[in-house]
Amino acid sequence: MILRVGLLIVGFATSFTSCLPVSELPGSRHIEIEGFSTGIPLPKHLLDLVRARAIGTSKASWELGTLAQALLEIDWPQLSVYGTHGVPPPRSVKDNGGINNITSVLAVADHTIAIRPPGVMSLMQDGSSGDPASIGVPMLIANWTQLSRPDAWKNDYNTPLRQQMDYILNLAPKTPDGAISHRSEIVQLWSDSVFMVPPFIAYYGALHQPHVHSWLLYHSYEQIRLYRNYLYDPQKGLWKHIVGGPWGTDDGVWSTGNAWAAAGIMRVLLTINQTTVGHQPMFMAAQRNLQNWATEIVNNLWQHQQANGTLLNYPDDPTSFADSASTALLAAITYRLTAISEYLRGPPKGATRDPTVNAQFGATNVTIPPLVALRPDTLKSAHKARHLVLQSLNTTSGWLMNVVDPYKFGSRGTESPEGQNFVLMMESAWRAWRDWVIDRA
Repeated sequence: MILRVGLLIVGFATSFTSCLPVSELPGSRHIEIEGFSTGIPLPKHLLDLVRARAIGTSKASWELGTLAQALLEIDWPQLSVYGTHGVPPPRSVKDNGGINNITSVLAVADHTIAIRPPGVMSLMQDGSSGDPASIGVPMLIANWTQLSRPDAWKNDYNTPLRQQMDYILNLAPKTPDGAISHRSEIVQLWSDSVFMVPPFIAYYGALHQPHVHSWLLYHSYEQIRLYRNYLYDPQKGLWKHIVGGPWGTDDGVWSTGNAWAAAGIMRVLLTINQTTVGHQPMFMAAQRNLQNWATEIVNNLWQHQQANGTLLNYPDDPTSFADSASTALLAAITYRLTAISEYLRGPPKGATRDPTVNAQFGATNVTIPPLVALRPDTLKSAHKARHLVLQSLNTTSGWLMNVVDPYKFGSRGTESPEGQNFVLMMESAWRAWRDWVIDRA
C-alpha cells in the first residue's frame, strides 16, 4: 500500500483476554503435525505484546480499520459477524455485565472523529477512495451503541458515516461498469479494497434488522464480483494486485492482496447470510459465489506454501521473500472456512420470503452454483502456517518478523502494524475453530 495520512492512537483502553489452555483437541479433526500440536494457544503475555504493538502503531486509515476488526474478533468475538450476536450487535454496550463494552473498538471510532478535519467526505483524509471505509464498521457500531455510552452522547457519528457512504457510492472514481476505484485521483482497482469497502456497505445495509437495505447488501456483493472480474488471473487461480490507471499497476498475485480479498469476502458473506433477505434465492446464489471465491483463493494460495509453512510475498515467484503477515491472514481465513457451518446461521427466526426482492434486481430464475470444496490438506496448511507465525514472533517486543513492508509492497519490511492485526485475527479464528472441534467431538 501507499502511505496514507494517519495519526497515532493515544489512550486506547484495551481488554486483555486470556487464552484457554487446551493441550489436545478430541475428535477426528485433530491433526498432529510433526514438531508441534494444534492445541497450543498463543501465550497470554505474547498475545498482549502483539496487541500492544498493533494499537500503538496503527496510524493510517486502513491500519485503523484493520485494527478495529482485529480487536473486535479477538477481544469481543461474540459481536463480530463470526460471533453469536452477529448482525446487529446489542444496542447497549453494558449488556451482560459489561462483557459487550467493546472499549478498544469504540476507541478507534472516537479517535477517527477526533482527528477528522472539516470538509472531508471520507472518514479520514486520504489519497485512497477505499481505505477510509475500512473504519466504517466500527463507526457504525459506535453509532449503534451511542445511547448506552453517556461519554459519547455528543459525538456525531451519523454525519461522517453518511458522508463516507455518499462518497464511495456517488463521488469516488469508478470503472464504466461501476467498480469503485481504490484510488481517489485515478480509476485503479486494488485487491486490498475488497477488505475495505464491501464489508462497510454490507454492514450499513444490514444493521437495522429486520428492515434491511437490500440494495446496499447486493451492491456489496456486486463490488466483489466486479473486482474479481478485473483482477482474477485464470492461469494462476488467484487475484492480481493492482489494475488500471497510468501508473502503479501490479499484475503479480501478491499474497497479502489475495488474503485481503478472501477476508473481505468472508465478512460480506456472513453479513448477508444473517439478514432477513439472506434466504432469498438471489442472495443465496450470491452467498454461494462468495464462499466459492474465498475457497478458491485459499485452495490456490496454499499450493505455493513453503516447506516451513510460510507464503512468499509473491507466491509463484521463487525469488520472492518470505512473508509472515499474509501467512497469518490466510491461516485465519482457512480456519473460518473450515468451520463455515458454525457461521452460516441464516436469517433471524421468523424471517419470511419477499418475492419483490428478486424482482427488484431483475432476477427471476436463480440458479445456486455448486459448492467448491476446500482441498483436503488446507487445514494442515493453516496449522503449519500458524506454527510458523508463532515462531516468527519476537518474544521480547511482540513484533511479527519476516514481513513485507506495508508501505512498499514489493520490499521486505521490519515492522508491520497490519501484520500485528493479522496475528490477532489468526488467533481469534484458531480459537473459534478449536471450540468448533470440541463442540463436535
